[in-house]
Amino acid sequence: MKFRVVLKTKTKKGHDLVLKLNVAPSKHQGLVNFLKAATDSDNEVTFTVEKISTEQEHAESSVFGNFKFQKKSTKKETQKKKSTKE
Repeated sequence: MKFRVVLKTKTKKGHDLVLKLNVAPSKHQGLVNFLKAATDSDNEVTFTVEKISTEQEHAESSVFGNFKFQKKSTKKETQKKKSTKE
């Protein structure tokens, strides 16, 4: 199995921009745990970019953002909701 983080946005002119970042197999379980915790809680997730120099000095870039994860409805959940309404 492979995991990939996909970031999507649009340019000022409305063109789609997509960035796909592969997740190493050794990080799969950590990603799954993080996503589960983020969707189960009502807390915001912070996005930042960290720059690491050749001398291993860490610096946070000026780019950041806050957002919340949401779960998509699966086909099974949608069918259950329809059957309980009838």
